[in-house]
Amino acid sequence: MTIFGISIGSSRTAVCILKDGVLLDEELHIHSFDAQWSEKKLRAIINTYKHYLHKYNVHAILVKIPPLRKHTNAITQLLKRIDTLAKEYDCQFDLITKSELKHVNNLRSTNEIIEFTRRLYPELNELFERGIDNDHRYYKKLYEAILSAHTYQEWQRFK
Repeated sequence: MTIFGISIGSSRTAVCILKDGVLLDEELHIHSFDAQWSEKKLRAIINTYKHYLHKYNVHAILVKIPPLRKHTNAITQLLKRIDTLAKEYDCQFDLITKSELKHVNNLRSTNEIIEFTRRLYPELNELFERGIDNDHRYYKKLYEAILSAHTYQEWQRFK
């Protein structure tokens, strides 16, 4: 099973591909979209996601979302478009919040998310070293996307 993990945001989004339990480290990316929110920006973000759907035979899209109270119009539009993409590419589609991610993995903080994800995927140690100087602020979304995809994969094993 190939899972496309996304941690969304309207200006920065992190993505990963988890294929049959293997994290494809060449597909760990943080994409920045600095323009003001517009239909053009929305299309740019969706086209970025389409790239991964075209390149890999994705079976599921798992999106780490902000808490519902923090959903902006931009996030709502983005989620609707991702839902449409999932249907278009015949993918399963699911959402998870950071709170849910922490709860199901028995974690209490962002640092624990990072540490747990590194233990699952030791190949992330180089990424971890690069993030030390900025307290991992830049890479947090990437760890969330990876752990979200992993969590979804685990859910599928128990179904």
